[in-house]
Amino acid sequence: MNGETLTYAELDIRINQLANGLLEHGVRPGDRVALLAMNCLDYAVVAYAVAKCGCVLVPVNFRFQHGELVYVINNSSPAMLFVGSEFAQLVSEATTGFKSNPAIVSMTDEAIDGGTTLAALRANGRETEPGIEVDPSSAAMIMYTSGTTGFPKGVLFSHAANLAVAQGLVIEGDMDRDDVVLISVPMFHNAGLNVLLLPCLMMGATSHIMGSGFDPVKIMAAVAEHRISLTLWVPTMLAMLVDHKAVGNYDLGSLRKIWYGSSPISRRVLDASMRLFDAGFYQFYGQTESGMNSVLRPEDHAQRSQFTGREMVNAELRIVDENGDDVADGGVGEVIIAQKPLGMIGYYGDEAATREVVRGGWIYSGDLARVEGGGYFTIIDRKRDMIISGAENIYPKEVEDVIAGHPAVREVSVFGIPHDTYGESVCAAVVLQDGQTTSEEEIIAFCERKISHYKRPRAVEFHDELPKNASGKITKNRLREPHWMEEAKRV
Repeated sequence: MNGETLTYAELDIRINQLANGLLEHGVRPGDRVALLAMNCLDYAVVAYAVAKCGCVLVPVNFRFQHGELVYVINNSSPAMLFVGSEFAQLVSEATTGFKSNPAIVSMTDEAIDGGTTLAALRANGRETEPGIEVDPSSAAMIMYTSGTTGFPKGVLFSHAANLAVAQGLVIEGDMDRDDVVLISVPMFHNAGLNVLLLPCLMMGATSHIMGSGFDPVKIMAAVAEHRISLTLWVPTMLAMLVDHKAVGNYDLGSLRKIWYGSSPISRRVLDASMRLFDAGFYQFYGQTESGMNSVLRPEDHAQRSQFTGREMVNAELRIVDENGDDVADGGVGEVIIAQKPLGMIGYYGDEAATREVVRGGWIYSGDLARVEGGGYFTIIDRKRDMIISGAENIYPKEVEDVIAGHPAVREVSVFGIPHDTYGESVCAAVVLQDGQTTSEEEIIAFCERKISHYKRPRAVEFHDELPKNASGKITKNRLREPHWMEEAKRV
């Protein structure tokens, strides 16, 4: 990111120094250690030092606002919180809301509120292995994802599951030790840390870590300069690249393997990407709870480019009806994934939610898929109303709760509408209180400091009444349908 490079031997020394420094600071196996930072080399050092200590990493979404950060810290009760320079003020202001008292570790040379620094912890640590025997089935990470209640849920993963996902990706994604891999997706996501970096380390490939934001010009320059051979881009990123006016100014010929997924991709963006890049395309499908578990490989794209894929080599998937029976070819059912070896242990501190999703050793995805035959399937809808915009999961209730707090709003329903770049964007259907007036711009501005930027509505519709069924429940499909019908006509 800043020109610094590390060999594998140098990386291991840094990790050992920090791991031993953590143990000397009083951190013990099983403790949670939170990490709030932009992509950088030290992100990897912290992540794997925590793993070597037998502790549980809690990557924090760097888009979180004050309330979201406080919730995650209070839910996970970390013994320590590593903080990148960009978030020092946010953390300093948020500590008054923390129920626990994590040690604050600055990832720069300047301590935060009397805490310590990463450099100081490393300086006190030996270069030898920390000597902690880590059980592969024990918890390695809590990855937070938004919940339908509006509060994030912590998905608890084992070391064994993370490694199994990496093994499957190496095989199905054709990664080898000669690859130069660009990591431009956030490392607080599974995509950056577990889908790209961990397989790289497993194979001995070269990783090039990009910093904050997705700047198409910087990305294209990095591909050309470092001769990147493999990367993962979500459809939003692909759209930004293929539509960029300077795309023809860079030599992108080194790029041979493009992994993509995480959100819907339009036919236009996929076709344009396949024309632009002389590379094999690999679509991966999965969830935070289940890990990556299906693939559509390059040889599949000629005839099956609109399919989602088929199960990965070490995954087991089923598509079942409401009775739990497998659906025949051409039928539609819910995708369920075997909990082992790729899936989560459960939701951290939430046994009820775990029982709802994990049943009989299977993770119920909530995704509806059509069985295409030959082991292939296509995701066609979601049982839940989750919106995926630019690879970020957005749950409507969280946005609805914010908008409902506006004094002019009587009723609100939030749903996803088509967006050519982001796959989907957030739309809010609003009914106003009698005698009240407001505007689309005012509703969007009202959301600004209450929820993350990517969750805010991009469109607001005003209705006299919202459509409801006989039991009084809002029928979101009737709100969504006109938008998606227009998209179908356009395609």
